[in-house]
Amino acid sequence: MDTPNLRPRLASFRLLAFNAKNNMPNMVGNEIGFEMSPAIEVALGVPTSPDGVLEGLVNIRLQGRAAVKATPDESIAEFSATYEARYLYPADASVADVSARFERETHQYMLVAQAYPLASSHFRRELMAMGFTVGTMPLGL
Repeated sequence: MDTPNLRPRLASFRLLAFNAKNNMPNMVGNEIGFEMSPAIEVALGVPTSPDGVLEGLVNIRLQGRAAVKATPDESIAEFSATYEARYLYPADASVADVSARFERETHQYMLVAQAYPLASSHFRRELMAMGFTVGTMPLGL
């Protein structure tokens, strides 16, 4: 587990882009399938000035597609979103200490596990606003 003096704090979480294309005609009586694929990037930001702090960056891209279950190859709606989470490490954290922790998968997972539910929740709300029932879509990793 991270020691308190090296534990990052979530400083910002933001939506960078959301795109949706909905060609859905009246689908009453048809069962619609939905597939989603996430792509996650994690990076360590090292300050260029001596008084800057180290940053952990998580970039999450979600892409979704809806199709009638009878014709799964024909997409009726497509969605994509990009989110960014920015973590700040304490000012006294050294590059060597944070880099060593950042190389470990458990530390990266800790950062992603905090940001992914936020992205997934927003993505679900946008899909619901477009009329999709997404109650079975997972919120976590």
